[in-house]
Amino acid sequence: MLRLGLEGISADEAGRVLLFRLLLAISAELRRRLDRRLAEEGLTTQQAMLLHVVEAQASPPRLTQLASQLAMSHQNVKQIASALERKGFLEIRSDPDDSRVRRLQVTPHHRRFWRRRNPADRASVAEWTSALSASDLAAVLRSLDRLHADLMATREES
Repeated sequence: MLRLGLEGISADEAGRVLLFRLLLAISAELRRRLDRRLAEEGLTTQQAMLLHVVEAQASPPRLTQLASQLAMSHQNVKQIASALERKGFLEIRSDPDDSRVRRLQVTPHHRRFWRRRNPADRASVAEWTSALSASDLAAVLRSLDRLHADLMATREES
């Protein structure tokens, strides 16, 4: 199925299209698996990613900043953040310098929750990626990191 329509084009082009399709298919399957694990706790992979990005910031990010980083609409980020606030994972506060701006900050509940979950989640990720040897993993990480860096460097902002 992933190779459909690749006959009759150059090997390089077919390989690049296949890579794109594989990345999408793998991403969808990994998201499905993590969504199933997180459902027990009432969370989604998308919510977990938003929390991760908020926590990784040097200072509480703005909603618009997160929307750009996550390649989502401002409205979608706001809906996800509001759900996470109701669940006690995030605080959404007005910026002290501009009350129109909303900033997000993870809560102590967020930190306790992931500290408890992370070991089992990491074990699942290790299991899901066990088809790759250590050298395969290193090569894939180098290649995908380079691809990600190039995509981010040439990203078109809307």
